[in-house]
Amino acid sequence: MSVEIKGTTRLLGLIGDPIAQAKSPSAINPIFAARGADIACVPLHVSPTDLSTVWAGLKAMPNLVGFGITLPHKQLAIRLCDTLDPVADRVGAVNLVRRERDGSFRGYQFDGKGFVRGLRSRNVVFENRDVLLVGSGGAAVAIAFALVEAGARTIAVSNRTVEKAVALAEAVNSNFGRSVAKAGKPEPTPGQLVINATSLGLKMADRLPLDPVMLKPGMTVAEVIAEPEITPLLLQAQAQDVEIHSGMHMITGQVGLIADHICEIWA
Repeated sequence: MSVEIKGTTRLLGLIGDPIAQAKSPSAINPIFAARGADIACVPLHVSPTDLSTVWAGLKAMPNLVGFGITLPHKQLAIRLCDTLDPVADRVGAVNLVRRERDGSFRGYQFDGKGFVRGLRSRNVVFENRDVLLVGSGGAAVAIAFALVEAGARTIAVSNRTVEKAVALAEAVNSNFGRSVAKAGKPEPTPGQLVINATSLGLKMADRLPLDPVMLKPGMTVAEVIAEPEITPLLLQAQAQDVEIHSGMHMITGQVGLIADHICEIWA
């Protein structure tokens, strides 16, 4: 369904750096159109050094109903929001900022719920399963909390900066009141759900986030990267008869939730 842009159209931005890989606009605009909501999502290329300046400009645009946030801004945006939804506050990262009825900017977090919904949509088992999570950025944090809440057995967190992996594991354990997460090396074990929650794979020349030789049948390799839809890591896993799960499923898993949230006020 095509999107008609008119003078009355409200805008939902999507900010990131880079932004050319973004799939959310093409996924959410048909939802707005199907609902008869005069809202259009557009990508906005914003560097981290310009985030505060752009933020002020976005707030001054009354026909802007909010904006999605992708890397590398999900954690940086926390300090700029006027208020935070409890989930975003717990996770320490936002991926949607909505203009509230009073004009304030409130941060929300749907990455975790979207990732879990994406797994369920493809019948990927994660309940009572061990997970290796590579990365500790905003999406990784949200996914770790959501997976434990949804029934994952354990989470092993790996990150180049070990202190960040330790901090994420400790935050999860503290929140759930039990020892379910730990920091470790990017070394998958038999039967694990292996998740690349880093930006490695956006470019075909990127190094792999882990040694693909360690991937074995019985594991599942999942991405948060949606473009390319089949990343170099997924290609390696596929060649070794390992189940794969594209990052596109996280996008489709959360766009309906985001559309609901925007339309609640602005449709």
